[in-house]
Amino acid sequence: MIKKIIKQFVPKSWIIRYKMAKEHQRLKRDFRIDAKQYDSSFNYSPVGTSDEGVKELLIFHSHSIEKGLSHPNFRGNFGKNALLGIKANLSEFKKRNLDKNLFEYQNTISVLKFYKEKHNSKNIETPFFDSLFDLNEIDVAPSIAGAKVHTNKFSKNMNFVDLEYFRSTQREFSNDAVDMDVFKKVTELAVKTPSVCNRQPWKTYVTNDSSKISKLLDLQGGYKGYGVPPTLSLVTVDRRAFIGSHERNEPYVDGGLFLMNYDFALTYYGLSSCILNTMMEEPMKEEVRTILGVPASEVLIAFVGAGYSKDKVEIAASARKPIEDILKMV
Repeated sequence: MIKKIIKQFVPKSWIIRYKMAKEHQRLKRDFRIDAKQYDSSFNYSPVGTSDEGVKELLIFHSHSIEKGLSHPNFRGNFGKNALLGIKANLSEFKKRNLDKNLFEYQNTISVLKFYKEKHNSKNIETPFFDSLFDLNEIDVAPSIAGAKVHTNKFSKNMNFVDLEYFRSTQREFSNDAVDMDVFKKVTELAVKTPSVCNRQPWKTYVTNDSSKISKLLDLQGGYKGYGVPPTLSLVTVDRRAFIGSHERNEPYVDGGLFLMNYDFALTYYGLSSCILNTMMEEPMKEEVRTILGVPASEVLIAFVGAGYSKDKVEIAASARKPIEDILKMV
């Protein structure tokens, strides 16, 4: 009742300014809560700061090794920093008396086993590796991770299950130039992605300019040692589509949904791809914006390098966690 009376006498512009000021305060409060929750959970050192942190960092460092194992130009005794990260977290894992039957542990020693076997197959000695790990334990590890040969094939006739299992991250592409019109078809499929209130806040920036791609990948930093992919896409989400502090994280939800559909659409139309994160410091993000003409209102979700497939490539085997670790029936 009092609110109705006030609205009759207070100018509408004042009410709007009051609501805006109140929402700004909510946003600051919510970001403080976000920051506190993240600060209490994330790993702030190379060794995990919680049981879950130790397990996840084992996967993180192991995947760095998997990428090297699948590299077309194999470099003996690569990955010393990643190996040191694995060693530190294996030690912490044991210190915390965690179960060695857990996926994260088994996955890690499987990657180490593949690392050793690949060096043995090429008659390369591994003194640094041998000084870090229990070779007897590694020798009997399961063979669930490492690298494998992937045979590319025509994917348009696949059902969804087949396409899901067929799609893989690939960093090697054929020398065939990509018909840029294919990205219109890819985007037509990707825009079927659901979004909050059907706002469809996505944008994709696509280039086949090798100079721009090289600059962008240098900023991104996770594609070193490979050639320049034929195309590079950047998926973004426009913050202006959202309302109030309660939707502050929705750009990343909608952006992630679109990104996955976009990547599957690339696979469907015969392109191999590699999703690359945009977790860069702000000055580097500003350089990305300048190169591609991305306004400050848009959140950078991820890059996608893509090109036509080679017949066969070696890829990271990347084992998956058991379903019971993920699915919670409550």
